[in-house]
Amino acid sequence: MTRVELRQVSKTYLGKKALRNVSMTIESGDFAVILGPQGAGKTTLLRIIAGVESPDKGGRIYFDGEDVTKTPPQKRNVGAIFQVFALYPNLTAYENIASPLRAKKMPEKEIDERVKEYAEKLRIAHLLDKYPNELSGGEAQRVALARALVKKARVYLMDEPLTNLDYKLREEMRAELKRILAEEKATIIYATPDPEEAVALGKTLFFLYDGQVLQTGPVEECFEKPANTTAARFMSRPPMNLIAAKLITKDGRKILSVNDRLQLDVTNLNLPEDEEELIMGIRPHNIYLSPKKENMIPIEVDLELQEIAGSEMTLKVRWGDESLDVYVPYVKPLKEEKLTVYLDPDEIFIFSKKTGNLIDKYKTGAKEVIV
Repeated sequence: MTRVELRQVSKTYLGKKALRNVSMTIESGDFAVILGPQGAGKTTLLRIIAGVESPDKGGRIYFDGEDVTKTPPQKRNVGAIFQVFALYPNLTAYENIASPLRAKKMPEKEIDERVKEYAEKLRIAHLLDKYPNELSGGEAQRVALARALVKKARVYLMDEPLTNLDYKLREEMRAELKRILAEEKATIIYATPDPEEAVALGKTLFFLYDGQVLQTGPVEECFEKPANTTAARFMSRPPMNLIAAKLITKDGRKILSVNDRLQLDVTNLNLPEDEEELIMGIRPHNIYLSPKKENMIPIEVDLELQEIAGSEMTLKVRWGDESLDVYVPYVKPLKEEKLTVYLDPDEIFIFSKKTGNLIDKYKTGAKEVIV
């Protein structure tokens, strides 16, 4: 297991910044997830850690305190698996898995033992004589994973390894991957654009956006309190609803006026005195068709659209000047044009409109006033 540290890592391609002064520390044995949209810089970051790419001048990479910035990839002992599995088409699954060990000129007996060990772990022992074109997507993914793990590397880098699998297979492999990697007791850096995958697999989260780390911390904490509106929308599926709000004073109390239709007593929150315009955020999962507890906040909305996807659906509703998404974990076609939906006050976030940063999460206990 290896501690990985990046200091002020930037990368420029043809005048465009792919990474901007990225500094991060992945502790030994951690399962770190690099979460971000396509184009955020995730692949570039992993390639720099692997040694395939070099950072711009001034950026440094350390393994267990040792500067490996100029160490070539073959000497870093990093295992990697990427979105495109890149198996050698002329080699059997056995030979594909054995290839990194042969490159190290390991004894044949040890190679055979390692290949069979990981073939058993990944449940592909019966596929070792097959060629890549004879394998399904899931089988090819397992062979590629075995090829990375068989090296017993210091660090494992995984760049969207499940993206090319169909939904059902991706769900199955996610659970398998977590089990297998837990057994390895290795340092793992896993890049994905999928928030659900980040929650299911990771321990530490780095949210990468436009080449910058916008938030880091334990995965659950990052999702519980997103650092800003960018993180809040990306970490929610569907994206978090962000609604215009104003801070006003009423009868000596601080009131958050939301969309000119809802007033929340926020006297007990530590809100900035110099900002009147704020943003209220609430995830579609925290808006309900019926109240789930006593202090739910009812609001009147107009139904605009119902989107059914399998056994769930998303509603598009109009609330005054705002359009909201409402996630429904079941299918119930609605005929009404006007609805009452219920907000969970314990899941309301307040952001600065000026900076986009999270100011606080709403605390129940103060009286909600419906306008």
